[in-house]
Amino acid sequence: MTQTSVHTHDAVSDLAFEDGVPYGYFDEARRDDPVRWIEEEGGPGYWSVTRYADVVAVTRNFQVFSSEVGGTIREDIAPEDLAARKTLIDTDPPVHTSMRRLLSPRFTPGSVHKEWVGFVEELVEETLGTAFSRSRFDFVEDVAAVVPMIVLGELLGVPVEDRAYLKSLGDEMIASSDPDHAPRTAESPERVKENSGFPFSSPAGRDMWKYADALRDKRRDNLGHDVFSLLMTGNFNGRKLTERELDNFFSLLVVAGNETTRMALSHGVLAFAQHPEQFRRLKDDPTLLNTAVEEILRWATPIHHFRRTALTDTVIGETAVKAGDKVLIWYASANRDENVFPDPYSFDIGRKPNPHIAFGGGGPHVCMGNSLARLELQIVFRELARRVETIELDGPVDRLRSNLTHGIKSLPVHFTYA
Repeated sequence: MTQTSVHTHDAVSDLAFEDGVPYGYFDEARRDDPVRWIEEEGGPGYWSVTRYADVVAVTRNFQVFSSEVGGTIREDIAPEDLAARKTLIDTDPPVHTSMRRLLSPRFTPGSVHKEWVGFVEELVEETLGTAFSRSRFDFVEDVAAVVPMIVLGELLGVPVEDRAYLKSLGDEMIASSDPDHAPRTAESPERVKENSGFPFSSPAGRDMWKYADALRDKRRDNLGHDVFSLLMTGNFNGRKLTERELDNFFSLLVVAGNETTRMALSHGVLAFAQHPEQFRRLKDDPTLLNTAVEEILRWATPIHHFRRTALTDTVIGETAVKAGDKVLIWYASANRDENVFPDPYSFDIGRKPNPHIAFGGGGPHVCMGNSLARLELQIVFRELARRVETIELDGPVDRLRSNLTHGIKSLPVHFTYA
């Protein structure tokens, strides 16, 4: 077992991602120091894990690397605050398994196909029809942010007039240092600490709880077949979820069901604009749709990292890790690992095999909504390939300032139509 070198500063802060993922940093880390100790300002430090094999090993070994102890974000939260804001992803089996079982039947591939294909097809046709009234538009604003939010609204039974508000709260929650999405905290870091008891340490997390409380009160005598009704009535280890558990479940679903799919849609169109020969391949061969979507997911990797905490003294690769150590697993790096993905910086819609971990590295925490996200991506890109002749950028790409999520705020495009 070896102890790797110590880096005395945090090279992967939010600002490091403002102009794109620092892939050069991750390439060097995988090559020279794949389990690297980072000394962080205001924190105890953490292990930065960048190789695919190590990321997958940590993800799957929940017995040693906990999501519940310490939570899943890098910042250290007081135990009482962490307990108050705990979501499904911040639990370990068997609690995680029981909580997941409340909704998992609604998210199987078969259930998703049966329930959502027709709805998403009609939604995509309407959304693209509106956007395609112009040859130049913002793909994020007019398509990528529209489709997932409407699907999510239907999934949760949220009134149409409230969906834009929930989108704005979700945007603010995931990007506390971005001045456009989170003006309440970006220029006032002290407000993050003040709100540490709410999701993402954001005042938007508090507002999301308030909305969930109000929705629950409205729906109490008017339950439907939506997921929020299912959570209100479901059996969790012989009891119903508490009001706070419902709030946290709702908050998680808003972020996971909207933000990540939007990011994949946006980065997929950006990739096709930058690699027009790959868009031509998809147009010429529609059978490439499924592999194209998987390559878009690898390329986009909507979530950059998650945190785990070591429960015992252990080893990652050849590096000794102590009980209580914080561990960050970098999906953004793992999905560019040259030992797994030949020519990883080549966007190849026919890539096979493609064992990307955009939805997690397997184990109990694999993304529950991955089938629905894939369906949305497949239908959007199928229709783009059918109806669009060329995709070009029509202005600068405005990226989200976040080392957690791989967001694009604005993507001006110029389409010509088939």
